[in-house]
Amino acid sequence: MVRKLFFSLMLVAIVLVSGCVIQPVNAPPPERPDFLVDDAPSSLSASITDVAYKLKPLDPIYIRFSGIQEQQQLELVIDENGEIGLLHINKQIKAAGLTASELEQKIEQLYVDGEIYKNVSVNVTMTAKIYYVQGEVNQPGQFQLMSGTTLLQSIAGARGYTPFANKKKVTITRYGKIYAYNAKDLEKNPSKDVKIEAGDVIKVWQQWY
Repeated sequence: MVRKLFFSLMLVAIVLVSGCVIQPVNAPPPERPDFLVDDAPSSLSASITDVAYKLKPLDPIYIRFSGIQEQQQLELVIDENGEIGLLHINKQIKAAGLTASELEQKIEQLYVDGEIYKNVSVNVTMTAKIYYVQGEVNQPGQFQLMSGTTLLQSIAGARGYTPFANKKKVTITRYGKIYAYNAKDLEKNPSKDVKIEAGDVIKVWQQWY
């Protein structure tokens, strides 16, 4: 009886000891599984917002106001300085360099902080992007910008040159800077043709005989 009790106690002790795992004090921590990605750089998500279009001078925009009766909509073009004017705002507002949503927040804040309107909601959208062709072309005016439009294509879209056109002197005014091109050289080397951006003002100068 005593022997059976002794063996039973020994069996329990062995089970208890075998259930314990002894690790060295300086043992390295267990490796993390490869599928854990919580340490991924934040730039992966931030890069998504970087592609938002930033407004530029001469961009046409449409502003819709909600919550006020005095003005409900406004269609305008950002001026060459990148600014716009709004009702009851005494100074011009810088719009160029902002996204549409950033401009919305800026306008709302100006009206509320200036105690002009208590509650106002603003929605800013881009209307068609345009460029301008002036000078010695058969149909000067403004044209809708299509993706990939080049300088030579814009002149062709304005029905080509007049008999007085100087093909060696064609300029593009962009953000207040003037760039001069020789259209004859571009015709010989189409790979050097220049892409047009929204708001560009293209001018074909007159030939002096």
